[in-house]
Amino acid sequence: MKDNIIVFGKYRGIQENAINYLSELIFDYTGTVPACVSSSEYLAKENARCFFVGTLNDNMQIKNISNNRLCNAEEYRIKITDGNVYIEGYDDGGVLYGCLDFYNEYLMKQEKTQSSDPYITNPFDSDFVEFDFSACPSVKNRGLWTWGHVVYNYRSYIKNMAMLKLNTLIIWNDHVPLNAASVIEYAHSYNIKLIWGYPWGWDTNCNEIDLASLEKYTENIVEYYEKNYADLGGDGIYFQSFTELSTDKIGDKLIAETVTDFVNKTAGILLDKHPDLKLLFGLHATSVKEKLEFIKNTDKRIHIIWENCGAFPYDYLPQNVENFAETLDFTTKIFTLRGMDEKAGVVLKGCTKLDWSKFVHQQGSYCLGQMSDEFIEKKASEKKDIWRYVQAFWLRNADKVYETIKTIHDISNGDTYITALVEDGAFEKNIYFQVALLSNMLFDCNKPYEDIISDTAQSKYVVFA
Repeated sequence: MKDNIIVFGKYRGIQENAINYLSELIFDYTGTVPACVSSSEYLAKENARCFFVGTLNDNMQIKNISNNRLCNAEEYRIKITDGNVYIEGYDDGGVLYGCLDFYNEYLMKQEKTQSSDPYITNPFDSDFVEFDFSACPSVKNRGLWTWGHVVYNYRSYIKNMAMLKLNTLIIWNDHVPLNAASVIEYAHSYNIKLIWGYPWGWDTNCNEIDLASLEKYTENIVEYYEKNYADLGGDGIYFQSFTELSTDKIGDKLIAETVTDFVNKTAGILLDKHPDLKLLFGLHATSVKEKLEFIKNTDKRIHIIWENCGAFPYDYLPQNVENFAETLDFTTKIFTLRGMDEKAGVVLKGCTKLDWSKFVHQQGSYCLGQMSDEFIEKKASEKKDIWRYVQAFWLRNADKVYETIKTIHDISNGDTYITALVEDGAFEKNIYFQVALLSNMLFDCNKPYEDIISDTAQSKYVVFA
């Protein structure tokens, strides 16, 4: 068997995690830890298989095979020629995804013999075949949404997200985690943007908001941001106001009109002070669906992130697809609501959620994601039946998710957020099929649906409940 050598451009930040993953992957197939050497110190060696990894800016060997065609964030190319592997990223994120997809797009498929004698072989036992593959994400901002106190190990949660090539994590809290800066730093090391969520003018019951005191709410929101988040180093703020109701009014006030005025005023003050701040307005469609003429006036600098838009994949239960056609029409409407430059997104559901019958508010600042392995193991066991239940209907209705994502991709301007609610399901422990399937759709919604299904099901890190 040949020696395996990783020739890296740089070993820090995102690329450090990319090299670590590739080294682990090679060991899994060969039982031998590959040598690692920087591009500047590399000397050719006989009987060696080299993995040249990096960007045009940091790995001189990459320049020998680059076609200079990578031009988009997170884009990558995997080229195998003369028995060596070249993994080129447009940026550090592209390098990470190229290393991940060296398994997904090459090794996983090469190890299948297309025969039953045997079914599977080890690609490292022979010379690698010629291969040239490149990819660029279909959806710019792809991720998960969760309450913070049910992230039980933030490192494992984030690492599993990275394995799925997700790049956005929205974490909602009653109070800012004590270790928030560490969570941000770790997320960034895996090419994941960390967006913090907190309420703008409500608690967990929108009916309790005092609409006569909105100016006071605005003052408190601005003060809270500047005290807790302005200097933290996160990548934006996700907020919700008083739209999570099934009625279109609170008292005699029309929710759609009132919330638009309130959000515009509050966001205007924040954006005047912090013009680069990314603001995501979490909006529940149930209370404003028939009053979009007011929502249309939302400040165009704000991304509107829609929830509860109708049938699955917006519904908590993936079997609820009865009004899917109507829901898809509404999706088209909201992604063009403010014109072709619409900044919009969605939170999709149908995986795991909080058990609201046992919900207790956080009492103060806390350490996010620091639970023991034993606790997570117990939680995973408790949640397995739920995962199995929703999985059954994902197997039946996942085409609705695919069609929704493709519709959004085809009509949006590219600056789109698509996240999935995955909370309190011990995602730290297992990457279940439906989360992996959704993630693969987000990364490449132009791949045929049948191929996405089969590729996801074959992956070694995907678990069926």
